[in-house]
Amino acid sequence: MHAASYKLIQNFVCGANSECYPSGPLVLDQGGNLYGSAEGGGVNNYGNVFELSPNPDGTWYQTLLHSFDFHADGDGPRFGVVRDGQGDLFGTTLQAGGPRDLGTVYELTPDGSNWDLGLLYDGSANAAVILSKAGDVYGPIGEGVYLGGAIAELSPSPNGWTYTDLYSFCAQPPQCPDGQTPFSPLAFDARGSLYGTTLYGGNKPFCTVDTMGCGTAFQLSPNRDGPWTFHLMHAFAASADDGETPVGSLVVDRTGSLYGTTSYGGPNHNGTIFKLTPSAVGRNWVETELYTFPDCSGDGCQPYTGLVADKAGNLYGAAGGGNHTCLDGSACGVLFSLSPRRDGSWKYAVLYKFSGPDGDDPNQITIAPDGTIYGTTLYGGQNNQGVAFQITP
Repeated sequence: MHAASYKLIQNFVCGANSECYPSGPLVLDQGGNLYGSAEGGGVNNYGNVFELSPNPDGTWYQTLLHSFDFHADGDGPRFGVVRDGQGDLFGTTLQAGGPRDLGTVYELTPDGSNWDLGLLYDGSANAAVILSKAGDVYGPIGEGVYLGGAIAELSPSPNGWTYTDLYSFCAQPPQCPDGQTPFSPLAFDARGSLYGTTLYGGNKPFCTVDTMGCGTAFQLSPNRDGPWTFHLMHAFAASADDGETPVGSLVVDRTGSLYGTTSYGGPNHNGTIFKLTPSAVGRNWVETELYTFPDCSGDGCQPYTGLVADKAGNLYGAAGGGNHTCLDGSACGVLFSLSPRRDGSWKYAVLYKFSGPDGDDPNQITIAPDGTIYGTTLYGGQNNQGVAFQITP
């Protein structure tokens, strides 16, 4: 793999007509425009949704699409946006603000030169949402029956959007063997099943983050007669052979195997990249560690975003560690790739190490059809309020 070519395309700054502290991945449309969300900036300084458009000379033009108002529509859109086939954008805000001061799930619809915001749900959401082909919205939305978080569906109707709790976590308190606190976007497979992770629960000992468990990976399968079926695929164990605290969305490949990251665990307790393979017998899943992060002073550690995959099956992600030149000597973060080899092993490589002026604390990246990587960092840049970047591998 050749050395990556980095280009800074936007320095963010807090202002009434600009945004700062971008979070979550960018989404790319067919015209090459990028859409994202930022936790700060905007007319009310409660964050906004923005668009970055390429100019013929190679520069980029920024447009603020919507400024959030704490009481009306939420505070701090944190997890980026997703885009449907009509160009509408969907996202979530932090667990504050909105009509009930619990956060919101929102939709932005283009209307000529303006964008209209509508609320789908005025309750808590722990991550970005995803869309089905039918236009339904899915995600970790709501507290759930047992207050351990829930996976929910939002369906459009003539009278608004209907909330349906598909599964409530911590159904067996107090250890929550099924998991607690889903905190990552979901992923669909080809059959319409949903996959995700929880930060806590699983009832495994020796977890440094939470005494009730190291987190879980789960499957939700639709049934023709109504309720979805929950299946626990894996409870993480925080050992030399397993990770702890899975974060970010899972990647589903063509064979139905899943790939993800944990922030902690592994032999050095610096996080892992794992694979879950469905067993040929029954509904069991086999976990394999593809990579364990050795130390934070070198090529990254403690990944805290989800993975993305390119057409060749290579995996990409963001992690901490790297150069210690940010925020009073803290590490600035790295972007990495993990590529399959013919012998079944995987090769880890650092694509880029941030240093501060070019960004600090990268969010989940986006890969364009031509292989170009787009992303943002929460901090760093000219104003230390985040950047947007482009990387050509």
